[in-house]
Amino acid sequence: MWTRKELKTESKKVLGRVYWKAVLTSALFVLIVGGGSCVRYVMDKDGPFLDELVATLPAFPALIAVLAMIMSLAALIGALAGILLVNPFYVGVCSFRIRAVRGEGNISDLGTGFDISYKRNVQTMLLMDIFIFLWSLLLVVPGIIKAYEYTMVPYILADNPAITRKEAFERSREMMKGNKWRTLVLDLSFILWDLLGAITGGIVTLFYVHPYRQLTRGALYEKLK
Repeated sequence: MWTRKELKTESKKVLGRVYWKAVLTSALFVLIVGGGSCVRYVMDKDGPFLDELVATLPAFPALIAVLAMIMSLAALIGALAGILLVNPFYVGVCSFRIRAVRGEGNISDLGTGFDISYKRNVQTMLLMDIFIFLWSLLLVVPGIIKAYEYTMVPYILADNPAITRKEAFERSREMMKGNKWRTLVLDLSFILWDLLGAITGGIVTLFYVHPYRQLTRGALYEKLK
């Protein structure tokens, strides 16, 4: 059994040991994952960016069609980048969190999602995203439940190079059995920190809140394992 206080106390100790590594890792995570999201938003063929651009163009249907094709291609490239680059990178981030909790975290851990079982990582993370998306189509709550049910999948992949895709999902479900609600409450316990980060223009988030939160999730994996 674990408590929020126990995990946060542990993560603060870890943060004290690997502070600058954790900050750099979190900054790269936000830059790569957040950057990918921005590209997909801007390049969304049905999004506001294209609508505003089209509104400024003369009524040339052929030109608009070509522009739509370019935007669609850019959106596809963004999606592929997420599948082939961002997801394996996230596995590497999880590897850093786990090893940091164990006293061994290094920036080089971020590359483990690419050089260890890359194909398995890509396939498993893609399936996880698809499963969560499909459950979200039913209602928001089932999607949230599935997201927490599979939340340990990237950590399991990072910690077990030889584990299969099926085993990773099964192990995550087992680890999160009876822990989904408690993990949600753990995440919600950072709300005041998030507000402080917003007030400071993201400075506190970058240099403290995000590293603190992510190492807490690494400590949670260790407890559940």
